[in-house]
Amino acid sequence: MRTLRTLIAASLILLAVLSLSTSLCTTGLDLSIATNKPTYALGEKISIGGNLTLGGVPVSDGLVTLQVDNPRTETTILRTLSTGTIPPGPWVVEITDFYTCDASANPKTNFTRGGILGFTINLKNNAGTNYAVIATVYVQYSDNTPFIFFGIFTGIIETGRTLNATTSVQIPADAPKGTTLAYASVLTGYPKDNGYSYSPEKNATFYIETSSVGPPTEYSGNFGTSFHTNPYGGMLGNHTVYASSQYSYYLAINSTTFKTTLLGDITGPSGTPDGKVDVRDVSRVAKAYGSYPGHARWDAVADITGPTPMVPDGVVDVRDVSLVARHFGEYGTFP
Repeated sequence: MRTLRTLIAASLILLAVLSLSTSLCTTGLDLSIATNKPTYALGEKISIGGNLTLGGVPVSDGLVTLQVDNPRTETTILRTLSTGTIPPGPWVVEITDFYTCDASANPKTNFTRGGILGFTINLKNNAGTNYAVIATVYVQYSDNTPFIFFGIFTGIIETGRTLNATTSVQIPADAPKGTTLAYASVLTGYPKDNGYSYSPEKNATFYIETSSVGPPTEYSGNFGTSFHTNPYGGMLGNHTVYASSQYSYYLAINSTTFKTTLLGDITGPSGTPDGKVDVRDVSRVAKAYGSYPGHARWDAVADITGPTPMVPDGVVDVRDVSLVARHFGEYGTFP
């Protein structure tokens, strides 16, 4: 009889645990992610944001790792964004220091175009076991266009140890002048592989000759970042945004996409867009100027815009000519 009662009790406990697990799953961590538009012209500001909730309640002290891959599946941006207040920790693995430096790892904040830019990162394992980590650096110019993304360290950090890594890159000769921001993150893995950040990111400010800018404002429960693509060589096509967050023993992941196009690029040597706005595009619009459906010179391709931006209005007029002229000389890079 005692055995029967024990089995019944164990069964009831198991049912309770399963019921609790089901309840937790239905009220777990939810991560939304979106861009403010599905398609952007090269040079246009791209805004990415979302919301993190637990059981429907905004999480105001969470971390969301955001990764953007270009059409070649190369990572161009990686940030660890706060959804509000960053808790003090302790973190399993954290970035204790991150700064720009010279070739000898001495702290330095002023650099010149064409010069060498160094980065030093210090990572600490606060846990009682070894951890595998990926430490990354993303740099954004003063005009908010991405400069570079790279991994500064990949490997194991032993329990209780502090690790130091230093690397350097060359600043392009035509780099935008001004205050430039670098962001360092330490991850279990990349968001597209279901990885997430161990701890908050660290940022370092340095100068390519002058100006001032600060990091984006974060909001309770919400997160976001923005950047501009380069109208002179930016990547054309579909980009993928991956987001991940680990909070209160839950892991949430999500993704979205956006597209970049080149406004004014309507033709090329083969009669199709060739990735640059040049005299061929101007000529095609000029030839169709004043035409409309049924007109002898009507060219639907030349009808690019109207009173509503980027919505053709059935006539090739000054708006279409102006758009091509405004973007003349711009060009993009195909995957």
